[in-house]
Amino acid sequence: MGAGVGGMIDILFFGSGVYLIYMAVMAKRNGNIVSNVMLAKDVSESSIKDKLGFIDYMYKRMLLAGVMIVIASIIHLVNDYYIRSGVLTWVGIIVILAAIAVYTAAYLRGQKRYIKVQEKNTGKK
Repeated sequence: MGAGVGGMIDILFFGSGVYLIYMAVMAKRNGNIVSNVMLAKDVSESSIKDKLGFIDYMYKRMLLAGVMIVIASIIHLVNDYYIRSGVLTWVGIIVILAAIAVYTAAYLRGQKRYIKVQEKNTGKK
């Protein structure tokens, strides 16, 4: 990609990384679950068995993923405008994919550990 579109995407990634870090810090500080970041659409906060345990569990992992995304976007921005190295492009992509993996694994494990499974009513007895 060039610096134009690539730069815009890198800025969006940077913003999303900062947002993830901010939401993790606010959840830890206020004890509030951020539903659009920490929970799926179909999961309510009332289904969390241990709210503070869930926040503590997700906090470290959200911070890690956010920092990784911020670092990757900075690598990409510097590379797009100054260095223009194919290797750095791939390093940034790998870091972003690793951050997504960290966040996804943390959410799935946290869901198994802290969120009650909602049983669907099938109408059968």
